[in-house]
Amino acid sequence: MAEKSSNESKEQKLVGLLAQFDDPETLVHACNEARESGYIKMDAYSPFPVHGIDPAIGIKRSILPLIVLSIALGAVVLGMGLQLYANGQDTAWPFPGYKFLISGKPIFSIPANIPVTFEIIVLSSAFATFFGMWILNKLPRLSNPLHRVSRFKRVTNDKFFLLLESADEKFNRSGSESQLKGWGAVSIDEVNQDLTDNELPKWLTTVGILGAILLMLPPAAIFSQWGQTNRHPRLHVVPDMDWQHKSKTQTVAANLSNELDGVRMMYNDLRSARRPVDGAIALGSLDIDSELNYGIKSDFAYTITSGGNALTGVAGSQGEKKEDTGAITVPAEQENIEKYVTTFPENFELTQEVLDRGQQRFEIYCAACHGYAGAGNGLVNQRAMALAATGGATWTSARSLHDVDVKDDAKNPVGRIYDTITNGRNNMGPYKAQIPVNDRWAIVAYVKALQETGIQSDTPVVEDK
Repeated sequence: MAEKSSNESKEQKLVGLLAQFDDPETLVHACNEARESGYIKMDAYSPFPVHGIDPAIGIKRSILPLIVLSIALGAVVLGMGLQLYANGQDTAWPFPGYKFLISGKPIFSIPANIPVTFEIIVLSSAFATFFGMWILNKLPRLSNPLHRVSRFKRVTNDKFFLLLESADEKFNRSGSESQLKGWGAVSIDEVNQDLTDNELPKWLTTVGILGAILLMLPPAAIFSQWGQTNRHPRLHVVPDMDWQHKSKTQTVAANLSNELDGVRMMYNDLRSARRPVDGAIALGSLDIDSELNYGIKSDFAYTITSGGNALTGVAGSQGEKKEDTGAITVPAEQENIEKYVTTFPENFELTQEVLDRGQQRFEIYCAACHGYAGAGNGLVNQRAMALAATGGATWTSARSLHDVDVKDDAKNPVGRIYDTITNGRNNMGPYKAQIPVNDRWAIVAYVKALQETGIQSDTPVVEDK
């Protein structure tokens, strides 16, 4: 006969019968018998994992992965939608977004919005996994009636148990006990639930109310100072983040000495990073195709400089070292127009896609000063000329690309236009660090096409789609 558990409370509910087994083989056998007999609501307990116990008690595959997948897919919609709402439109009411155009980039671009979406997916999936596991396992539980059965304490040591729940339609008090004995149970205990165990302690309610009040104090204190002026220094919770030993680009940090705790922090020239070694050229950066990379004819003498290294000679060959000039030079005292190529390099294929690319790059880097039509009346130039007229700035007007001298192939061949984009000329700065080689040639191609049109209107050139 099943022994009653040590729970003697008056308000009890029968949870089920707990059978003890001495070895895992007998436990697995009993589980198989229970499942084949039609029991659905049961559970097995052992001090270590037992192979085959899951299918024996009929455990099905968890739906937790589907829950997490559903939440993750919802997070994709939420992440993308939130960014589209905030950054891709400005018409929604009452809280419109803000279209922010940066360097001609698309207003809404999927690759640019992937990082935020990915973080939302990770965060929501973690919460779904954590709380989904709790819900599926019916947690948290204020008490477990199995802990009131004295024999159950051996489950973490050397005993094995099978619980048949009374909520199962197949469960019968006397019949289930007989079956458990027939399956090899060495002892059987009643498991009763004390209904008073589900009641929260009265002191816990008081603590919860006090905790909620304490949590409201910081927001209340912050709100009381909202919009107020405070002349006292702000609090530095983590002072190391405010006064950390670090260096910044092109500056000497005031709080960064040459040595810190006996360890040298900077090089002798007070730089935080070592300069490139003189005469060194990075692997793969020696561009010997002079026509493509420099716009200079391959049979013309030139000098390539990289760091402190200068290679001089006939284009495409390595010569003697010379002083770093910082640009491409020739032996002549004045610029020789004949050194520049008059046609596009052989390695550069001129196509419609290249022209479209050139127009896009032109409108990003060039139109600000030269204007969309190349008339030299870009918005930056207009603003600077207005300031110069009142003495507020010194500015040399951007040149129109439609000037006769600029359009003359003899005076300004395509190689010279490419060189101007690469190294700058007069007041125009170099763009070789921002624009790749092929994009520079694409801009040159678009400039020549723009000159052929003769259009000098301020209206942006828009391609019909």
